[in-house]
Amino acid sequence: MLKKIAKNKSGQSLIELIVAVAIIQVGLLSVWSLFLSNFNAERESELRIVGANLSREGIELVKNIRDSNWLRADRGDVNEEGTIWPWDEGLSSGVYSVSYDNGALEDEMYGQLYIDAQGFYTNSSVGTKISPYKRTIELKSVCCSDNDGNLVCDGTNYQIKESTEPCSLRIGINVIAKTTWSHSGSARSSVVEDIIYNWR
Repeated sequence: MLKKIAKNKSGQSLIELIVAVAIIQVGLLSVWSLFLSNFNAERESELRIVGANLSREGIELVKNIRDSNWLRADRGDVNEEGTIWPWDEGLSSGVYSVSYDNGALEDEMYGQLYIDAQGFYTNSSVGTKISPYKRTIELKSVCCSDNDGNLVCDGTNYQIKESTEPCSLRIGINVIAKTTWSHSGSARSSVVEDIIYNWR
């Protein structure tokens, strides 16, 4: 009788060990999946923040071109046609790419961004590594609506034209900066839109 009890106890110990290992394994898998989920969420947040800031930077770079044109006009600089530098020089309607180190819009619709040696995002692939981001800048003319033939805008009668439509009096530029990237096989994007005016 004692031998039977001893055999049952050793069998119970084996079952208890298997159950304990199973519980530990489930716990470890739960912790690991939570760790992976947090890591992916952190990476997603990082990509979104950088993408949104790259879109905002695109708007600011276009504003910088406009402001530089104003400074040239104040100095009395003339453009290739021999006229005083216009506020929207180099800001024709269309889709472009732009980076901080160039300061000019480039006729490139893909807008792949690279990371330079200082950690900044640039369009130049020389001496850089590729980033997950692509940025395009779309410009559309904001035109005064010609209701009575005198082209006087009161701040309410204006239209945003597509790049192929003519504009009688360009009073501003609709700037759409779009940054795209992918994460975990899904496409993501950040779009920032603003209208800049010739308010001087």
